[in-house]
Amino acid sequence: MRLSALYRPVGAAAVAVALLTITPVAAGAAPGGRPGKPSPSPTPTSTTMPLVSRGTVSPATISAGQPATQTVTLSGPAPADGIWVSLYADVVYTTFVGSQVYVPAGRSSVSFPIRLSANVAQTQVRTLYAQAPGQGLVPAGTVTVVPADPAVQGIKDLRFDRRVVVEGQTVTGTVELTAPATAGGLNVDLSPNSAYGGVQVGLPQLAVVPEGATTVSFTVPVRGDGEPAEGNPSAHLGGTWDSAPVAAVPPTFAVGPGFVRVGSTVTGVVGIGTASNPDGARVALSVDLAGVGVPATVDIPAGSPGAVFPIVGAADLPPARIGTLTATWGGQTTTRSFVTGY
Repeated sequence: MRLSALYRPVGAAAVAVALLTITPVAAGAAPGGRPGKPSPSPTPTSTTMPLVSRGTVSPATISAGQPATQTVTLSGPAPADGIWVSLYADVVYTTFVGSQVYVPAGRSSVSFPIRLSANVAQTQVRTLYAQAPGQGLVPAGTVTVVPADPAVQGIKDLRFDRRVVVEGQTVTGTVELTAPATAGGLNVDLSPNSAYGGVQVGLPQLAVVPEGATTVSFTVPVRGDGEPAEGNPSAHLGGTWDSAPVAAVPPTFAVGPGFVRVGSTVTGVVGIGTASNPDGARVALSVDLAGVGVPATVDIPAGSPGAVFPIVGAADLPPARIGTLTATWGGQTTTRSFVTGY
């Protein structure tokens, strides 16, 4: 478990700090529409069209990652064909969430679950807004989001079942909490950010740990860019987080990456791609630039398409130097040029 010492800013600048999953409940779906992914709002045809008058959130204070219920109230009953109400927060909505909720004919209010991001490191007060067609934004509830106390709940571990895969294949990831999830389950934010190269682990934006459980698992694709490299996805809950590297290799024999850090160590990746590997494989390594070190050999486990190894850049290694990394296996040789830098 890792604790973050940096707090995110509060307010409109905190883009994507909160995500709302909108799924109308006990209100039905609009004809031809889908809860949470609605069709465009109809244009009002009468000056008597009801407007949003107010809204509430219950409970008014939640722990980050926990669900709440928002209720939007209209000034009068919805017309015969119902009404779509647009929802807004002081964040940017993404394609993950819906931005409208449907109020059926004759109803003057609708309630629905919301979830706010678990990646909140300090207490935040968030105002939610709504508007009916032809209406400006109206405050429709305020909720105080309190980060999870790391002494009580946090991220214990993020892990994947495979360290190296051929790009395009899948891995199964597991998030583990330090304590069982409370009532309603616990929302953990996931990030597919890549540390090196173009490797992206296709994580969902969140994973919900079921009530009473400490883990949740998911199977996701790993995307590469044709060169061996490593990604570093992460899981976040309040000020706690963990990351776990996943490397991807192309279908053919290859080695990488193309960057060596001065005075530090980066992760090298060698892959034999889709070649059969029932007994394991040993790959010989070499480099032609003084100040850059690699092991003489690296062993690829049986059944694996590749392995990782350290590439060490000396503290006095000049930046912007070009070198070549060479790998040899089974009578084949492959090379990769690299550049040094900070």
